[in-house]
Amino acid sequence: MKAVNELLQSLQVKAEPLLERYRELQPRERVIVAVGAVVVIATLIYLALWEPMANARSKQMATLTDERALAERLETIAATVQKARASGVGAIQGREQSLLTLIDQQGKSAELGKPPTRLQPEGENEVKVWFEDVPFDALVRWMSTLETRYGVQIVGAELERRAGAGLVNARLTVIRP
Repeated sequence: MKAVNELLQSLQVKAEPLLERYRELQPRERVIVAVGAVVVIATLIYLALWEPMANARSKQMATLTDERALAERLETIAATVQKARASGVGAIQGREQSLLTLIDQQGKSAELGKPPTRLQPEGENEVKVWFEDVPFDALVRWMSTLETRYGVQIVGAELERRAGAGLVNARLTVIRP
């Protein structure tokens, strides 16, 4: 409270010469100065308070609009995903088969061009697979199919380049999590 009183007294001392000069003005000049002071004060209030608040509000409205649009897109995507789940699209296939049977059947697919040379089970959820002279591109596509369609993971791969163009010998370790 003491600091406020001191501040007011300091302002009063500094404003006294201005007030004295204002009192010396003609009545018409006093009106002009008073109107000018009101305009300056109104401008300061607008620039210091109103404009920043209005800008902040418009930014918040823009953010709200963007967030509403994002929420609508997410709801649309969620509905699409629910429909896909209900129809079974994208579901992992072959869960009812043993991993060894699945790898054997998929290894004989036309995609690779030849069946695996050897299959060795390592428990129920792991199989080692050997291929000889198989096209590298076809092997990579086959591995991708196993992972995306059947939920099988390739946890180890040893590839050996062969004399033929694009041919490899491969030893893969395949698991089903």
